[in-house]
Amino acid sequence: MFQRFAGLLVVLVSLTSQAAEFKAAYVDVQRAVQEVDEGRAAKTRLQALVAEKQKVLEKEQTTLKAEKDAYDKQSSAMSDTARRTKEDELQKKFMDFSQRAEKFRTDMAEQERKELGSIFPKLELLLGQIATRDGLTMVFDKSNSGLAWAPPALDLTNELIRMYNASSKTAAPKADLPKK
Repeated sequence: MFQRFAGLLVVLVSLTSQAAEFKAAYVDVQRAVQEVDEGRAAKTRLQALVAEKQKVLEKEQTTLKAEKDAYDKQSSAMSDTARRTKEDELQKKFMDFSQRAEKFRTDMAEQERKELGSIFPKLELLLGQIATRDGLTMVFDKSNSGLAWAPPALDLTNELIRMYNASSKTAAPKADLPKK
């Protein structure tokens, strides 16, 4: 009986020591990307580009709508051939417009990936430094890990943002030094 108890005690002590070694935390990487200074600047540039391109698309759309409205008013007075020709022309213009609008969306998504993509490796490096410093076994990405709940004290996002911004500010002056 004592051997069983001693064996159980050894297993419990072993499990307890293993559990004490496991430390985890989490970070909201998407939020960090959006909130670091570099991410905010990229977002501002992207928004300006989107607004500019959006104006062009809206102007084209207004022109197409006016052309369609004019056709609708005149179509009853047109011959069948002229009506079909104009309908085909309008359909082609609307299709071209739709393709340009879709290309615009695709281009903007690609531009966003380029602008924000350079931030991820830097965040990953800093996150590794935090994890090593704090003796963490694992760090989960809140948005992609299936993490349903964790205490806010385990959230490293704010610290990661602060470290990123601080490292960017210290790295920037070095890049501005004149070459000899």
